[in-house]
Amino acid sequence: MTNGIFISIKPPYCKLIKSREKVNEFRSKIPKQPIKYFWVYESAPSSSLKYCAIVGTPVHFPDKVEEVGNGDLSFNEGNSKYTYAYPILKLYELTEAIPLNILKEMYQFSPPQGFAYCARYPELDPYLKNHAQWREVF
Repeated sequence: MTNGIFISIKPPYCKLIKSREKVNEFRSKIPKQPIKYFWVYESAPSSSLKYCAIVGTPVHFPDKVEEVGNGDLSFNEGNSKYTYAYPILKLYELTEAIPLNILKEMYQFSPPQGFAYCARYPELDPYLKNHAQWREVF
């Protein structure tokens, strides 16, 4: 059983998360198992694995989130295509992002459309946990 997943996020939203202007990550579907962290692949043009987000229990619409960040009001009003909001509790950034070509070559990684369980990449998850260099953003 895993406590994490890989997800893809577009660069503008990664920037909003990093600056704390976006405090929830919104999703249409959630994994069957409880999740404690997201490995965040930042999509093009960055095309690299860059972040680890520690997340709380997801809020399921029509339950509401506190309206403090980008997308919160839309979620609460039901004007979003997303039905789940994961609160982002902590964010870590790789000191050196891992580009897609390296991820593909070494780990057979494909950027997830929705999410991918860590078990799909059995060597990448332990590498990120035990050997990669991280710095705390918040």
